[in-house]
Amino acid sequence: MNQMQQMDQSDVRSYYQLSGIHGRPFTEWDGVPLIQQLGYCSHTSNLFSTWHRPYVAAFEQVLYDIVQNVANSIQNDTTGEYKTAASTFRHPYWDWAAPVTDGGPVLPAPVSGSPYIVLRLPNGTQTISNPLYQYKFTISDLTAFPDSPFNVWQETLRYPSTKSAAASSQNPLVSQQISQSQDTYAQRFMNLLQAYPRFTNFSNSAWTPNSPGYDSLESLHNQIHGLLGNGGHMAVIDYAGFDPVFWLHHTQTDRLLAIWQALHPDSYVETSNEPIGSAVLAAGAQTDVNTPLKPFHKDAAGNFLTSADVANIEKLGYSYPEIQGKSQSEIKAAVNALYASSSGKTITRRDTVEAHDTKLAPLIAAGLSNEAPVETVPDPPATGNYTEWLSNIRVAKDAVEQTFFIHIFLGDFNPDPKSWSFEPNLVGTHSIITPYVMKRDPNQSTIVTGQIPLTRALRADQQKGLVDLGNETATKDYLTKNLHWRVTTMDDKDVPRDQVPDLRVSVVTANVQAAQADDQFPIWGEMKVQTDITDGRPAGLSTGDDV
Repeated sequence: MNQMQQMDQSDVRSYYQLSGIHGRPFTEWDGVPLIQQLGYCSHTSNLFSTWHRPYVAAFEQVLYDIVQNVANSIQNDTTGEYKTAASTFRHPYWDWAAPVTDGGPVLPAPVSGSPYIVLRLPNGTQTISNPLYQYKFTISDLTAFPDSPFNVWQETLRYPSTKSAAASSQNPLVSQQISQSQDTYAQRFMNLLQAYPRFTNFSNSAWTPNSPGYDSLESLHNQIHGLLGNGGHMAVIDYAGFDPVFWLHHTQTDRLLAIWQALHPDSYVETSNEPIGSAVLAAGAQTDVNTPLKPFHKDAAGNFLTSADVANIEKLGYSYPEIQGKSQSEIKAAVNALYASSSGKTITRRDTVEAHDTKLAPLIAAGLSNEAPVETVPDPPATGNYTEWLSNIRVAKDAVEQTFFIHIFLGDFNPDPKSWSFEPNLVGTHSIITPYVMKRDPNQSTIVTGQIPLTRALRADQQKGLVDLGNETATKDYLTKNLHWRVTTMDDKDVPRDQVPDLRVSVVTANVQAAQADDQFPIWGEMKVQTDITDGRPAGLSTGDDV
């Protein structure tokens, strides 16, 4: 990747050009014209996950080719060690949903540890810039970035210390706030697998009226984007693609999509309209499974890949260890072992699958992991029927005209908004990510949704003797008194809840039948809105409001 980042930026295979597909500098890639000044990427769209699949694959293919060239150029490789390693190279993913059990930081050391790395070569060692730590822009790059402070930052930043050219990444704070919300990531994904059988609801964050299922893969993915960037590149759609962690994050997002597809093979991209649009799709344009995923060509004749083309990843030449060659029962067992809060199991996240012949990209992803995990104390297993409690969030995507955060608390919290994503009583921080500026248009506003699970936090409070989950009325009273929500901008400024357009926070419940075996999932009943918990509160869903 170090070589890729140093390629001439006029080369379509360069890190700069591939990263710029997602947003700025809003220029043509591979000769595909733009119809408006936006990135090519699809967001708040049925095409969100399928568009990003060939995007990640294109990046991986270029990186794979460079790895082969590097291995072939190494002298004195008498055992063929480097060529063998290169032939099995696969783009890694960062599994942010799996709990960290080794006491290390949530943000993997290769991403956040040091701006330099030491390479081991046959003739000794060599120190180079760590290409996963940051991407360094050239002076000419910044002329294509009109937005302050991105037009003065010489490298990608996470949770930047200031808005000046001297800013630095605050990776320890990034890791801390990601850790503070981490309980929600696996819960959200498991809920999506179990309670969202329709692709349209699963795939993207656009609000489906009168449906209490508010979560989506895109919404979960947004949560990580916002917490990684928090004022830096990853938090803004226009600039996110330049941070090296973007590629680890989106390979993980593709992996989660692949797992969902393996368990729900009968549902996929449906006909819908683009709420916002992109560089190649106008707002309101009708899309379906055959809509071209521009700018990604599939042949020399100039045809483009479609969602239909990328539906089956085996045909694209890659897979993931949880699904390759496995039955649905085996997939459920593998996913439960990784993420089910009641399983009490932890495994190392290393890739063990073999490579396929490639057509698009040899992208069998390998998980980034810290050291070997240690035993953890699991949640007590649920038996029989139990109630899932969830906090629904609905808001206009352009409500704050920039990326913003919604923090969900269960209990008291510090009044200083700078502390909110680190608070002990924080259940989870949700992110609404936008372009650098998203001008408010009340007549064409796109409503988006997300969901923060409450059950695990409630169980923790039950163990403290604060609530009895066996008593629904008492639990609702407890939530009425102790459930709180607040809104902040990327620079940690409080936005009064009642001044956030279309913000509605609510609580929903579902009766769930617990799984009876490791290779089964719980069975969810219908989600029901508990309006009385939030009725009359600032930005709370109230009687008579649309669900």
